[in-house]
Amino acid sequence: MELSLHDIHADSVELAIDRARQYRSLLEPEIAESICLDVLHIQPDNQQARIIYILALTDQIDVSGSQSPFQAIETAIELLDNPYQQQYYTGIYFERRARFMLSQPMSRAFAYDYFVKALQCYQQAEKIRPEHNDESILRWNSCVRTIAREKLKPVSEQDKVQMSRES
Repeated sequence: MELSLHDIHADSVELAIDRARQYRSLLEPEIAESICLDVLHIQPDNQQARIIYILALTDQIDVSGSQSPFQAIETAIELLDNPYQQQYYTGIYFERRARFMLSQPMSRAFAYDYFVKALQCYQQAEKIRPEHNDESILRWNSCVRTIAREKLKPVSEQDKVQMSRES
């Protein structure tokens, strides 16, 4: 048996996108990612598939043992057509990196920096958001609450010197 990828039919793209959403909601981002890659193979500019692909990759940031898909996420975000979506999904990417760092004792100190990067993106997205779309505001508020709850602070110069000595 030859192990090669098969192309999906163009008429099944909408169903495939629905399936990708379903697999994300079932906490199976690897399958959602694969489905999106199948759609993007035959429709490279499909923005719905690209967004779900980005989200499926960011879902995998905290999966232990998985390769961090940072470069793939950044590349996919750059290919989004809409400036609002570029800012918003870059914010999601930074926020999810920050939340992962909160769970890692040695990385926790850097979570604040990634939350700030996310906040900067959400702030830019808010300025250009579609009418009646408050997603960026909701994400902003969530980040601010997490920073407060976790009592996160910027890494001080003294902490940086100490960390460099320890490495």
